[in-house]
Amino acid sequence: MSGAGHRPLATGVARALLLLIALAYGAGAVVHGVSMVGLWGGPWVDTPLKWRVLDVVYLALDLAVFPWLLLRLRFAIGAFFFAATTQILLYTVLRDWVLAVPDPFTPAVAVRQVQLDQLVLFHALSLALGAWALRHLGRRDRVYLDASKQEPSS
Repeated sequence: MSGAGHRPLATGVARALLLLIALAYGAGAVVHGVSMVGLWGGPWVDTPLKWRVLDVVYLALDLAVFPWLLLRLRFAIGAFFFAATTQILLYTVLRDWVLAVPDPFTPAVAVRQVQLDQLVLFHALSLALGAWALRHLGRRDRVYLDASKQEPSS
């Protein structure tokens, strides 16, 4: 069987992966929004300032990624790679800084390590799968990436 026979399958899988990644970032936007309205762990204004800043930044990035990655527009792809990469850095290299907060906000050490490790794994997998998906999109899908300033036509 030739490689050309596999192209439609790869394109379909790539589209499905981008949809799943977009939905995951949409869920991330919901988590940040719920946190900001105080429905997750108490009043948001009482949380450490750095966590509030990170909530705002990643809510904006998640909102840039979620709907626009579905359309495969260039700025959403950039926002996705920026968001995933910076979160990996935050939860690895800057982990101690992120978790250096007053005692009431410090969860059990084992719990926080597992949570951050899971987030690192999620973002690393998202980066790898997203890069693979973008590499394997079909010609029609690439038109959207090249014409990112225009809305895709039906």
